[in-house]
Amino acid sequence: MLEIINQIFSIQLKSDKENLTLFNRNIDRIHHEFETLGYHIINPIGQTYRNEMTDVEANITGDFSGRMKIIKVLKPVVYKKTNEENTLVQKGIVIVE
Repeated sequence: MLEIINQIFSIQLKSDKENLTLFNRNIDRIHHEFETLGYHIINPIGQTYRNEMTDVEANITGDFSGRMKIIKVLKPVVYKKTNEENTLVQKGIVIVE
């Protein structure tokens, strides 16, 4: 299931980059189905990066400072809800600057 989530995420990034809104409704429906199955997919783009973050693996460009932002997301953060508990099933892979 993670591979499908990652592929849909990649398609969404590419369509957003090209300003293709044609697929937005379909992608939103797919995301709804993932949520129905208990998956919570997070795109952390733009968030302030903290060294304590345990749900992302970061590639840092430049010198580390307290004001670093996530500028690119290669893979989203994915949680799965089972028995009323959220479990991290995939760390996000991000680029921080």
